[in-house]
Amino acid sequence: MKKVLAIVLALVLALSLMSIATAEKAGDGLTIGIVYKQSGNAYFQAGVSGFAKAAEELGFEFMHDGPEDSSNDGQERIIRNYIDMGVDVLCISANDAAGLVDVCNEARAKGIVVLSWDAKVDAEGRDLDIEPASAKAIGVQQLESIAETMGYEGQLAIVSAGATAPNQNLWISFIEEELKANEKYAKVEYLGVVYGDDDYTKSYDVTKSLIDKYPDIKGLIVPTTNGGPAVAKCIMDEGKVGQIKMTGLTLASDMAEYIKGGVADATFLWNPIELGYVTAYVGVAMANGEFEAAEGATIEVPGFEGLEVIPSDDGGLILYLNKLNPFTPETVDAWIDIL
Repeated sequence: MKKVLAIVLALVLALSLMSIATAEKAGDGLTIGIVYKQSGNAYFQAGVSGFAKAAEELGFEFMHDGPEDSSNDGQERIIRNYIDMGVDVLCISANDAAGLVDVCNEARAKGIVVLSWDAKVDAEGRDLDIEPASAKAIGVQQLESIAETMGYEGQLAIVSAGATAPNQNLWISFIEEELKANEKYAKVEYLGVVYGDDDYTKSYDVTKSLIDKYPDIKGLIVPTTNGGPAVAKCIMDEGKVGQIKMTGLTLASDMAEYIKGGVADATFLWNPIELGYVTAYVGVAMANGEFEAAEGATIEVPGFEGLEVIPSDDGGLILYLNKLNPFTPETVDAWIDIL
């Protein structure tokens, strides 16, 4: 009898283990289509690795692509292809916030969840925007960092990506607003914005033009990961290390030599791996009807507690991770293998 009972218990245990092993994950059967600004961009490849980590945990399939030329038309073609393939969720970092609204609404009409991440799609074309930190916090932190380095006086300019990039323009608007509103920046002479279009050569060239035109310039803000290394290299090549300082949003791996070399006292970035990871979790939960993008709604993601949906400035809804990491001569090496 004991032997029979032991066999029965063994069978029950085996079946239980089999059930656990074959249990469905939350993302089983779902497909996510990821669209980023530009193919080959290291920042977005890091973001994709966050989606990949979430896919291992949740079981969804995913595809990712971006246009070579950072164009709105290229992103629209990719989105239409994903719609034709029948994805369940679209996760888009937009080159033009308004330019993708129509195609995104075509996707939503077919029941596809549309999330923007890193750079928004306008409110009327998305279900939810997911960002690393508030635009004001990102812009003001860059300004305060470079202003402190400059001793709060001297000429300052911004080397941005494309003129239509929604996140860049929003950060810049808060920088410009703070420059006007805060008396401590009264001696900072703001020279305006030039655009490198997220192209290394063009970013280098517009920086050189700035230096040639304003030989006494003291500070540059570069809120774009592709532009940062080009601007830093130009400062070095022009023999302006120590005279011109820069800050911005950069990858640690791209900027370590320049930060250690004195071109920048600090640059900043959130972790795009975490941004992709959280975006994937939100997309799966929404596709399954387990989470609704509504003001005040919260979602638990491993490693993140109580992420809350709040109203955004454009009338839509947004969710912030609210993490921003400084890269300094003391900290940059710890981030090189991550970003």
